[in-house]
Amino acid sequence: MSRSKDYLTISPTSSRQLFIDTEGGLRSSRFDDIYYNPGQGAEESQHVFLSGNALPARWLDRNTDLTEKPQFVIAETGFGSGLNFLACWQLWRECHSQPTAEQPTRTLYFYSSERFPLTVAALKKSICHYNPFPDLAAELLDRYPDAIGGDYLIELDTDTPFPVVLVLLYGDSNEAFNRLEYYPRSSSDGRSTHCSGLIVDAWFLDGYAPAKNPQLWQDSIFSLMAKHSAIETTVATFTVARTVRDGLNNHGFSVKKIPGFGRKREMLTGTFMGIDSKKSMPKPLSVKPNSDLSNCFYPSTHQRFKAHRRRRRAIIIGAGIAGCCTAYQLAKRGWEVHLLDRHAEVASAASGNPRAVLYARTAKQRSAMADFHEAALHYAQQFYSQLGDKQLIRGLNGMLKLGESLPDELLHADQELASRRNVTSDQASDLSGIATREGGIYYPRAGWLAPKEICLALSSSKGITFTGSTRIDRLERTSDGWRTLDEQGLSFDSEIIVIAGGQLSHQFEQTAWLPIRFMRGQTTDLPSTPESQKLKLALCQQGYSTPADNGYHSIGSSYSKGTESHLSRKDHDDNINKLLACLANNSEWHRQLTNSIESTEPLKGRVGFRCVMPDYLPIVGPIADSNDFLNRFKCLQKDAKKTPTQRAVYHSGLFINSGFGSHGYTTAPLAARILAAQLDNAPIPIGDKIMHAIAPNRFLIRQLIRG
Repeated sequence: MSRSKDYLTISPTSSRQLFIDTEGGLRSSRFDDIYYNPGQGAEESQHVFLSGNALPARWLDRNTDLTEKPQFVIAETGFGSGLNFLACWQLWRECHSQPTAEQPTRTLYFYSSERFPLTVAALKKSICHYNPFPDLAAELLDRYPDAIGGDYLIELDTDTPFPVVLVLLYGDSNEAFNRLEYYPRSSSDGRSTHCSGLIVDAWFLDGYAPAKNPQLWQDSIFSLMAKHSAIETTVATFTVARTVRDGLNNHGFSVKKIPGFGRKREMLTGTFMGIDSKKSMPKPLSVKPNSDLSNCFYPSTHQRFKAHRRRRRAIIIGAGIAGCCTAYQLAKRGWEVHLLDRHAEVASAASGNPRAVLYARTAKQRSAMADFHEAALHYAQQFYSQLGDKQLIRGLNGMLKLGESLPDELLHADQELASRRNVTSDQASDLSGIATREGGIYYPRAGWLAPKEICLALSSSKGITFTGSTRIDRLERTSDGWRTLDEQGLSFDSEIIVIAGGQLSHQFEQTAWLPIRFMRGQTTDLPSTPESQKLKLALCQQGYSTPADNGYHSIGSSYSKGTESHLSRKDHDDNINKLLACLANNSEWHRQLTNSIESTEPLKGRVGFRCVMPDYLPIVGPIADSNDFLNRFKCLQKDAKKTPTQRAVYHSGLFINSGFGSHGYTTAPLAARILAAQLDNAPIPIGDKIMHAIAPNRFLIRQLIRG
């Protein structure tokens, strides 16, 4: 895995590194410290963190400003066994069991860092040892990720008015919390230049004791807390160590000692009172790069909030998987969505192949792309399962990526991976039901999807109106937002526009600067045989093949710069050859396919054109005024390490969600969730490294820096 300081290999805590001490406590051999009081973990969490932050009262008191906020944000140092989160989730449920007019819909956001996350096996061992919240723990365990990437999003209670969003940020707490949404305020906002971004309502300072883990309790963590706190933000911690008291006091928190839990005589609680500019504070340890480009990715304050003070309406141009996911995410949040497409039905362009593979990959090195794909795969597996129709996920019964193996460094770091494992050719043959040529990586929760069914389910949600056979070719500003005009002069008005038109996304004047290109792809409908019907799960190598359905396998896909829309026999043969490379030479299916290449019988299939970006990551977010951007940030031409003091100017209310290439069904759900947060002015449910990696503005920044 990568040696970059920004993308270090994560070192999980295995089940073998957990042990039960003589008093029945769960301990870590890494730090020789206890996770919680034996048999009293739930009570300890309740006393120290829930009551210490006055959560029950703050959630139920109708006279506080917090009851008016659409979200409550908690940040925790040290996820550990997840017990604090489970106790908090349980309390959230109890406090919001009966929605009323006085208690509007609200979301709990729980951001938790962890340098040494438990493996799935270790978490299971912890739960088996002590489980005060069995139902919640089972749900968490089912969705808990392997620690391969740095950021993971888990959504819970999504079918209730009070959902819970758990964001796991793996890595050192100082580095992890630097991935929270943050940007300096610009002078044009007319406000102080301290900071903006995610504001935390309550801090859980957990983790091993300062004497056991001094790296956590540094001045830099208290500086980060101050950056993400508002007046009346609270903090609670089990420790009263002098370094912790001084660190909090020096960074704007007023703290006091109160009775602790169990054998601990005292603990700390505190409230953020603001930073005294006259007070001399220790210089925090910087973990941000010398150049902070955050301002290049965030709109000015008036642009950020303007669209959300009025009726929430959005037009989405393009009804492929990106558009349908975006429509679904917005409709779930109460938006009125008008979904437009040039075809008569949804999923009629590149998203409309007979089958799509929920494509899993394991990168040899961590990077922005690798972390995005890890987070996206993990989220997609949850997302499709939460649609509530088991028929939609019938193909998510496993996927084999042949001819690859997991990196040695990853296997050394985590020998208890649950989301994937290496398999031999014999094991691959047993899993797939057909004789494979070699082994590979087995992903038990990946597989195949039926695109048309998925997009129809998403676009049929309450609050979404679909209009087909409408080709939008122009966008105009209006006094209230935007107007779309089609070829016949028909227009639709809305305050928000999301462009999700795939290869046609840069046809508008406002998006013409985007470096979008397209790649031709052809799939083949391969007739099944009695032998081929033994295939039980999706196979991937140079191409893919799905199990037989309605007498055909869907195999593919070609990848070229061609523009021909008609089917090519050569591409059919190439697709078959890719499948042949997966099969053992002596297998019956291999012999049958070899004969089929020599046949002149016509084959059915489909041609589509994928939208691809130069760095193979999608473009998700608001669309900048490119001319203004290049002028506003021209300082980067002379000094790429310069930290801009202004924020970007956008085409207010204009967004894009496109550029997914051949991975749309894997990555579009997470991208749509991030975009929904931006549109809803809600906390970004992922680290800002990932958000910046997929932001359209990255190409303008590169243009400036590279001259």
